[in-house]
Amino acid sequence: MLSVLVIDDSKSLLEVLRPLLERFGNMNVKTVLSAKEALELMMNNTFDAMVVDYDLPNINGIEFLKIIRAKGDTTPVIIFTGVGREYAAIEALNNGADFFLKKGDDVQDQLLDMVHMIRMAVDRRNMGRGAGTVQKLLTDTLIFFTNRYLS
Repeated sequence: MLSVLVIDDSKSLLEVLRPLLERFGNMNVKTVLSAKEALELMMNNTFDAMVVDYDLPNINGIEFLKIIRAKGDTTPVIIFTGVGREYAAIEALNNGADFFLKKGDDVQDQLLDMVHMIRMAVDRRNMGRGAGTVQKLLTDTLIFFTNRYLS
């Protein structure tokens, strides 16, 4: 089961989104109302993915993204927003977001898109980890045999 953090300043949206993602996405979902709360929660918790509102108070979604990426956090991030301007999507993706999803009226389609984006982002991250793990294993094996048989 994937663990997902959803950050949005709309309490009513969080109250709808959380049970839907848990039920239909088979995810364990934590929600917070601000980037500051998220950063505090992330000090003692890790998540498989995060869904972040673009337009948050104090620290907006892009600033939050910059903060976590500067710390080396590679957790997949989906920017979820009512801001539909093209520059917002470009800004999000240029700062390390995995996907950009515009809020709209069709909750069912958005939920399906969000679940799909979360799973794709997590799979891509895990594939990258797997390749690195395989490469490290091969390198370690080569070093072991080189040291053992050529020394």
